[in-house]
Amino acid sequence: MRWIVNALGEDRPGIVAGVTKVLFDLGCNLEDSAMSRLEGEFAIMLIFSTPKGVKDTHLEEAFEPVAHKLELSIFLKQLNARESRSPKTKPQYAISVYGADHPGIVYELTKSLAAAKVNVTDLSTHRTQASGRKKALYMLLVSVELPRGLKEAALNQRLKRLAKKLGVEVTLRAEDADLL
Repeated sequence: MRWIVNALGEDRPGIVAGVTKVLFDLGCNLEDSAMSRLEGEFAIMLIFSTPKGVKDTHLEEAFEPVAHKLELSIFLKQLNARESRSPKTKPQYAISVYGADHPGIVYELTKSLAAAKVNVTDLSTHRTQASGRKKALYMLLVSVELPRGLKEAALNQRLKRLAKKLGVEVTLRAEDADLL
């Protein structure tokens, strides 16, 4: 069986080790993950498979001690057959956005991508602190899959129009599938 676990708590050393130890002790295989610190919080999302014989209740009970010790909120969900299928590979691209921070950057970008049927597969942001006369800067990195029929040049034109509207720099590049 395949599962997804989400864990969230105040950032501190040992969160990744604690969560993955539970999986290791049960003989589970970690298959896919995203883990990151967001300001003072640490978030984990990971997909894992369980060996035969691991029951739902045993899995939930196994996470209780680490949740208590590290003050984590943990959510487990069993994946059904449809959710367990790997998505079909489509052309992968990275979009980076850089400029002065202001509300609406993520919304406007993702709204434009959704209108073009572009699928967001990963998104991360970072905002620098304003200091003195320097304004805060905003950096956004998005991994996307292009739908059948959408050409890179057409997406690039869409992004250039959006960059002008938002007053930011936007770059599009093909992702190298061999990097990871």
